[in-house]
Amino acid sequence: MNIAELVRYWAKWRPGHTAIIHDGTRLSWGDFDARTDAIARGLRRAGVGKGDRVGLLMSNRIEAPLVTVATLKLGAIFVPLNYRLTGPELLPLVEDAECRVIVTEAACLGQLDPARATCDFQVFAAGSGGDFDTLVVAEGPPPTEAVALSDPAFICYTSGTTGRQKGALLTHGSTLYPGIAKNVAEGLTWRDAIMVAVPFVFTGAVVSCFVQLTIAAGGTMVLESNFDVDRYLDTIERYGVSAATTVPVIWERLMRSPDFAAADLSSMKSAASGGAPVSIDLINAYREKGISLIQCYGLTEASGLVATMHGEDALRRIGWAGHALPGTEVRIADDAGATLPLGEVGEILVKGPHVMREYWRKPDITAETIVDGWLRTGDLGMMDEEGFVKIMDRSKDMLISGGINVYPAEIERALAGVEGVAELAVIGVPDPDWGEVPMIVACAQDGRERVMAEIEAVGERELAKFKRPKHIVFSAEPLPRTLSGKVSKPALRAAYPAVPDDAARLFAVKA
Repeated sequence: MNIAELVRYWAKWRPGHTAIIHDGTRLSWGDFDARTDAIARGLRRAGVGKGDRVGLLMSNRIEAPLVTVATLKLGAIFVPLNYRLTGPELLPLVEDAECRVIVTEAACLGQLDPARATCDFQVFAAGSGGDFDTLVVAEGPPPTEAVALSDPAFICYTSGTTGRQKGALLTHGSTLYPGIAKNVAEGLTWRDAIMVAVPFVFTGAVVSCFVQLTIAAGGTMVLESNFDVDRYLDTIERYGVSAATTVPVIWERLMRSPDFAAADLSSMKSAASGGAPVSIDLINAYREKGISLIQCYGLTEASGLVATMHGEDALRRIGWAGHALPGTEVRIADDAGATLPLGEVGEILVKGPHVMREYWRKPDITAETIVDGWLRTGDLGMMDEEGFVKIMDRSKDMLISGGINVYPAEIERALAGVEGVAELAVIGVPDPDWGEVPMIVACAQDGRERVMAEIEAVGERELAKFKRPKHIVFSAEPLPRTLSGKVSKPALRAAYPAVPDDAARLFAVKA
């Protein structure tokens, strides 16, 4: 069994059942299987073979899931690329993956210019004036390739404390396993419809929602072009959406909609939130509508999901992320890797069939991250006597803005050398709309308006919009440091638990 063969299975077992709904267009499993066969033939004609990499750089379009499965049918590796990144940000990812083909859309073509100047790959663009149709080869036998569960399926890029991108190599088996476990635990089947309104090129969408909740169960994915509160509520009602996993910010925006009280959300039976703690007010608001909103925990290196809980535990265990998935082991360890007693805080270690195979072409970092079969997550947590896991902090310094991982080190590196700034650091601060946003703490005394103008100029050129700091605080004193000489982020977060009154706004209009 592999992901491609599951698609073929559903096409034979329930060919008329809807696989994808996008902007009112429906594709049955039979049609989806046939169209992915056609695109796979085109990719093969373009030179793609087993083990080659195919990148996807586009917003939420019907072509996105089609290209994903077409790639996997050839035994090739799918590389989702975030279309919100700038050209310079995409360049190292494309260089690292060595994609043979990248499928994009007209609006994103310019972002590939830096990579096209130095890398050798073919580009096919969807949409008006694009040449995507040349990839669709209708005639010919179905493309087949021997693909094992242990064969690679995805390279999903993620960062760490350095802000350097690392490609988590996920296999057919590792990506399918959490979906099978979750579907069994929650009773999700082919009758369920899964909503996806975040970018499809995010791991949480293409792996967690599409592979694990749609393909593994044979259900229906409702793919929205983008997130819109009112349309989201209407779509849940119109298509009877029964499952959705997203970040608290999205659930909060839905709750604040004036249409929320009257919306019929009775079809929802699996509502999960990850990436940040879920408040009791939020849980209660959905419980009043008959929905058990739960908190879960996962990370890209574990194919997106590690722990989840039953709806009845959501209120009883506020702030906890649930139990480990069936077949998954979780333990809390000290710096030496020794298991800590229950109730003590340490690093969360994970072992199971869904742990990534490796970091793509980074054996040294892989060896540091997967030790004796245990994935060192870098996250701090604790476990209680019932086996519930609680996430205490992100030791990798990452912040989550609108459900998107933002790495301060990456921003700091881009802004290094701004004239007039002795030193700067980036931390996350609470934001009512995005959950968290980046804020700069800078040691600079003179020319602050000029410094801000240069930061904005560099940010527009080097950083995607979601990475651009929204506030800046100027300090006349040096930034606090640890005994080893590093800027102390805990001290900064303690000093600035919220945006201070004297903070200045950055990118107020442009972002």
